[in-house]
Amino acid sequence: MPLSLSQRYEIVFLKLHPLGPKMSNKAISKYIGCEPKAVRYWLGRWQENEDLSNLPKTGRPRATSKKTDLKIVNIAKREQNITSSDISNVLKKEGVNIDPSTVRRRLRESGGTYGPPLKKPLTYRQTSRATTHLGSTTSTLQLGQRDLYR
Repeated sequence: MPLSLSQRYEIVFLKLHPLGPKMSNKAISKYIGCEPKAVRYWLGRWQENEDLSNLPKTGRPRATSKKTDLKIVNIAKREQNITSSDISNVLKKEGVNIDPSTVRRRLRESGGTYGPPLKKPLTYRQTSRATTHLGSTTSTLQLGQRDLYR
């Protein structure tokens, strides 16, 4: 588990601050609850540039802007049964060329879900009991508030 910013500064205080207790790396690691290697790492980062904040993330920049992300969400909200390919095609007509998988990721990020429609709708919520007879006997399982028969 990564250390919080306050824990990182606490490491520096416990080791290097003039009013600090000048603890050893091992004692600091026990006090903070981390590995001695983590203590050495954060002390080294402090001595390099006195900054313990997270470094900027590396990687490829996003293919869409916030404005395009908002368009994707609005199109999906406007039309309930639209597919990611359809949304991608609508945006291509507007000059924004993105893949359907990118559309699905943006919808997931905005709190939406994506998946194929159910072939058989679930009916256990509509009926209070569903019974399947096995021979001449019926056995009941109780899970939470629902009765299930097998």
